[in-house]
Amino acid sequence: MSGSPVSVSSQEEYMVEAITNKRVKNGRTEYEVKWQGYSDNEKTWEPIENLQSVMTYVLDFEQSLKQKQPQEVGEGNYDDGDSADEILQIRKDNDGQNLLFQVSWKQKNNRAPKVSWINQNTLKMHNPEILIDYLLKKIKWPNNK
Repeated sequence: MSGSPVSVSSQEEYMVEAITNKRVKNGRTEYEVKWQGYSDNEKTWEPIENLQSVMTYVLDFEQSLKQKQPQEVGEGNYDDGDSADEILQIRKDNDGQNLLFQVSWKQKNNRAPKVSWINQNTLKMHNPEILIDYLLKKIKWPNNK
């Protein structure tokens, strides 16, 4: 994809080479921009408002994040009658804002994976008991004698 101009001030326009990273800072999503003709050391973090004219770069970057991320399981597995059996591990999503749980499944059919990632809200809604059980196992209780 060739560079597209983006105005970052009222007088200057720069060409975007690529979006290389994403972060959330003070509740605001920013993208790291590699500028055409500039070194990696000169990348800048830009809020989405500054990137309206180059949204194809942002969308391509978001799509690449989805392809790299372990597949998350949505409510479809619950609708098929499956239920989460056990939490195997926890990690944060790419934004660092939400937790993802790797769970093993009690399967009612063969369509659902045996192990997959699911977001915290879906797990809380459908299987809060395994979340509570997992957390209780992780708590270090004082030794009562």
